Amino acid sequence: MEIPDVRIEHFHRNGFFFIPNPLGVENMCQLEKRQRQVEPEWEKSAWPPGFNRMACQFFLLGEVVLQLVEEPALVDLARRLLDCREVHVGACGIGDASGILAEDGRPQRQVHWHVDGSPALKQVSLRTALDRHDAENGPLRVLPGSHLRPNKEVEEELLQVELATGQHDEHPKHFFAAHPHEVEIKLEPRWTLVWTPSCWHATGVKSAPGPRRAISWNYFPAGGRKRDVEALKYIFADEWESWTLERKDLWGLTN
Repeated sequence: MEIPDVRIEHFHRNGFFFIPNPLGVENMCQLEKRQRQVEPEWEKSAWPPGFNRMACQFFLLGEVVLQLVEEPALVDLARRLLDCREVHVGACGIGDASGILAEDGRPQRQVHWHVDGSPALKQVSLRTALDRHDAENGPLRVLPGSHLRPNKEVEEELLQVELATGQHDEHPKHFFAAHPHEVEIKLEPRWTLVWTPSCWHATGVKSAPGPRRAISWNYFPAGGRKRDVEALKYIFADEWESWTLERKDLWGLTN
C-alpha cells in the first residue's frame, strides 16, 4: 500500500486521512452478510461483565475479520504511522452503536465530545462504514490536531463553545456544539478512515431511519492498550492457544 509521506505527515499533524476500502466490493458484501448472520446470536447472548459488546460481535465473525486485520499492508501501515517495529490490536468492534441516546438525557441519538486517549497514547484506528454515515446518519466529527494538545485545554475550549450556544444555565457535563475547526466526516463504505481516537471526536445527530453500522479496530505499539483480549479468548476459547506465535503477538495474547 503506497502512502505518500505528505499523507503520513497529515496524520501526525491533523490525526486522520483516508484510504480506499481495503476489503473491496466483493469482500465487503461477504463481511456485511456475515455480520447480519451473527447479529441475532450476539443480541441474545449474555456477555461476561466488562466485555465490550461490539468487540464480541466483531470476534463472532471469525476468520474473515482476523485475516482482514492481519493484512500485511495494513499492519505495515500501522507500524509506519506508529513508528515502531511491532504492533498489536488492542480494541475492535463492529455493529450499530447509534441506538445509544445522548448521555445528557436528551432524546437525540448522538455522542458527545470525548477522547479515547491522550497525546501520550499512540494508536491508529481503521474505521469503515457498512452504511453511509451522512449528515442525517450520525456522522463522525473530529477536531483536527487535538491529539497534540493537553486534554484539559481542549475540554475547556469545547466547554466555552458549548456555553456560547446560550442553551445552558450552568456548566454542562457533556458538549455537543459544533466547533469552528471540526471536520464532519460523511463516511462512504468505499472509503476507510485512518485516524487516531486520541483526537477529540463526537457525532452528529442521527435522524435518518435504518442502521448506522461500522467496523473498526485499533493498532497499538508494544505496551499499549489491550481492552478486548479477554473477549477474544472467550470467543476463540478452543482455538487461540493453537494459533501461531505471529498471530498471538498481533492480537495481544503475548506479553
